Amino acid sequence: MIYECQQGHICFSNNDDLDRCAMTGCTKSTIVISTIDIDWFYKISELGLCVERKDLHKIIEDLNMPKDVKKQITKIFSHL
Repeated sequence: MIYECQQGHICFSNNDDLDRCAMTGCTKSTIVISTIDIDWFYKISELGLCVERKDLHKIIEDLNMPKDVKKQITKIFSHL
């Protein structure tokens, strides 16, 4: 699932009940922004990955990122 906290941290997490942000040093509450799981992120970290909303474009621009991951990200975050 994909969560976001009030600080603009986006958390890709396999935890179905992530009530607090998983970004290091952040303890803000989260809301679900998508129930889609992007399994590729769990290859990086078993628990998931957090990024700042302003840095989401880096996922799209990364040449090493699989095309299906980029497609899923742009589907969820259409502003990219």
